[in-house]
Amino acid sequence: MSKSTPMARGNRWQYPENGDELHRVFTAAKKDTPQQVFDGEGVFTVSYAKRGTEGSAREFLTAGGPDDQ
Repeated sequence: MSKSTPMARGNRWQYPENGDELHRVFTAAKKDTPQQVFDGEGVFTVSYAKRGTEGSAREFLTAGGPDDQ
């Protein structure tokens, strides 16, 4: 039996039967743009964002915005 791989077309993927193949979707999201993964009921959007610097959530939320500068 052959190994099932997700069908990719640009940034669109068919949901893989073998969950181990999702690393290809994650790699593409990290390298390129958000990826859309379709299953029988809907669509997932997989995107990547680098971690920010660690800090207090309270400090982040109370720091204000552009209008406070």
